[in-house]
Amino acid sequence: MALVASSTGAAAESCLEQVRSLAARHGVSSDPPAGGVIRPPPTQDRSIITPPRDQSYGMPTMPNVAPTPTPSEGGNRRAPPSGGPDLTTLQALLVAARAEAERGNETECLERLEKAREVIERAGR
Repeated sequence: MALVASSTGAAAESCLEQVRSLAARHGVSSDPPAGGVIRPPPTQDRSIITPPRDQSYGMPTMPNVAPTPTPSEGGNRRAPPSGGPDLTTLQALLVAARAEAERGNETECLERLEKAREVIERAGR
């Protein structure tokens, strides 16, 4: 009975609200990474204008999640040390779900949210 009640309650929430709730529950952000400019490769061509050196070109392409320690550092790359879900994968799915919700594409948001729940479920096994 409790399972039916909880799924009914989740259906009443918008997908974006569910994304935010799941992200908060697992301590990850659903905010997309900040954009930026990719640094061009160095070249000797004099027709290319070189930007000032004090300009930053950082462009995060992955969620900001602490890396899992390697086996030599006492960690296990296959599963997070806490036995919980892979936070990088979870956060990436939640960021994608949020982006779809913000575009007004509730169906795509719900599909990505379901994949995020599957990641959590697999970690619980």
